Amino acid sequence: MKIKYTAISNSETFIKWDPKFKIGIPVIDKQHETLVNLCDEFYQSLLRTKDSENYHELIKETLDKCLNYAATHFKEEERLMLASGFDGYKEHKASHDAFTEKCKINSLRIDSISITEAIKFAHFLYDWINTHIAHEDRLYLPALVEFLKKQQSAQ
Repeated sequence: MKIKYTAISNSETFIKWDPKFKIGIPVIDKQHETLVNLCDEFYQSLLRTKDSENYHELIKETLDKCLNYAATHFKEEERLMLASGFDGYKEHKASHDAFTEKCKINSLRIDSISITEAIKFAHFLYDWINTHIAHEDRLYLPALVEFLKKQQSAQ
């Protein structure tokens, strides 16, 4: 049976790196850029495999790659937040944990997920990037910049 599919974007690129995502900390900006690219890669894998009988298997590979990289990034970001004494650490970590949990749930049920549900999940990733990276991550920036300045002057 062939699956009907409705495109979610008129362009080939679902999401691309945008200067609005930059926070000015090179290591974090590079990680964020990779996350944006992985989100787009997940969407592109949906487009490439939507008519394949084993699309579940193919998108799972991409989703797992996204999840593994997000976990690496979150550890680094949380380490920097703790080191800088960011007051909103608990709330920010809770946001990371909620994202991780939703992704794990989707990953565990990927074998039975419809293409429509997979597209909705791609939208979730897109929305999360736009709200979390472009806005929430800016909240820890003042504490982190101050921490990094103190580290540089101590050297």
